[in-house]
Amino acid sequence: MFRRMRAGEFPDGAKVLRAKIDMQHENMQLRDPVMYRIRRGHHYRTGDAWCIYPTYDWAHGQSDAIEGVTHSLCTLEFQSNRPLYDWYLEHLPLPGDQPRQIEFARLELTHTITSKRKLKQLIAEGVVDGWDDPRMPTLRGLRRRGYPAKAIREFLTSIGVAKTNSRHSIELLESFIRRDLNLTAQRRMAVLRPLKVVITNWPTDETGQPVVEHFEVANNPENADDGTRQVAFSGELWIEQEDFAEVPPPKYFRLSPGREVRLRGAYFVTATDVVKDADGTVTEVHVTYDPETKGGTAPDGRKVKSTMHWVSAPHAEDATVALYERLFTAENPGEATGDPLDDLDRNSREVLTGAKVERALADTAPGEVVQFERLGYFAHDPREPMLFHRTVGLRDEWAAIQKRTAR
Repeated sequence: MFRRMRAGEFPDGAKVLRAKIDMQHENMQLRDPVMYRIRRGHHYRTGDAWCIYPTYDWAHGQSDAIEGVTHSLCTLEFQSNRPLYDWYLEHLPLPGDQPRQIEFARLELTHTITSKRKLKQLIAEGVVDGWDDPRMPTLRGLRRRGYPAKAIREFLTSIGVAKTNSRHSIELLESFIRRDLNLTAQRRMAVLRPLKVVITNWPTDETGQPVVEHFEVANNPENADDGTRQVAFSGELWIEQEDFAEVPPPKYFRLSPGREVRLRGAYFVTATDVVKDADGTVTEVHVTYDPETKGGTAPDGRKVKSTMHWVSAPHAEDATVALYERLFTAENPGEATGDPLDDLDRNSREVLTGAKVERALADTAPGEVVQFERLGYFAHDPREPMLFHRTVGLRDEWAAIQKRTAR
């Protein structure tokens, strides 16, 4: 009858092959479990050659033994399957020593799901781009987002291997990522939402062209061996839109009319005027600079309350930047409704085109992670030049959580 099953004489679901063990066994997994079932489905390797397929439990131990696996590591839900795993191995003429199945707790993170079935659904519905989408909790996704392998290993070592299921804060993982990148990532200046700044008293050369200066800036203050680089500075700059407010709110210390700020490594500037479009939106800010404050310090000792990053407009490169929020809004996706996809944030990615970055970023290697000063850590896409994925922000959310817990 089994040969007839193999030959395709019976329809799907009509017959199964079972292991005759004990229908009264206290472990339900050993109550004559199914080994083969009839299922006509196109296989990506063997095509339509087979119409019977083995169950997971039947194939699991055999595959391990044939491939020389010594320890089969499974999550806790397979603990009741272990006696069946062993039973099959003991009753089959397989090569080598018998493998062992060992169970451990599944690694779960807040705001994350690890169900491959649900993750595949996200891909099928176009919520994410694929298994290597930077929002995916896959190794390919984490690598593309710029998570260092060393930081992931240190995180896993810190939480250890457990026998009880638990959910760990994703902020803790990000804390390890941030700590590693702080030591290794090169610093660069980038403006994600650019606003033009014109220095009205900036000098010109004998031909009437604006003077170009270069400032020496450290590549990584945490590692002197990374050296320095020369950054161009001119009379036209890009700054972040949020770094200027025509009517500043309380405790706003960045650039606003009449206020003086420091441009990172360069000069003090004071806003004097603005240019607006037909809708009343500020498109350009005019400032004056103090040439005595070169390097970012004033000879008279006066202080400013804000230091801003910038990019020289004539020397800027264009880049595309992808910003990511949590893929799931709830700490435990699906806890309220039973379906994790009910907590899905379908707007978890924002892609900014036309970001302005310093020229050194054009030499960033594919996959390399750099720190955009004041903004966070960003990974250069391994395939698409001048596309940067935000790896993690600068603010240590885990430290803030620990402080609140301590109170």
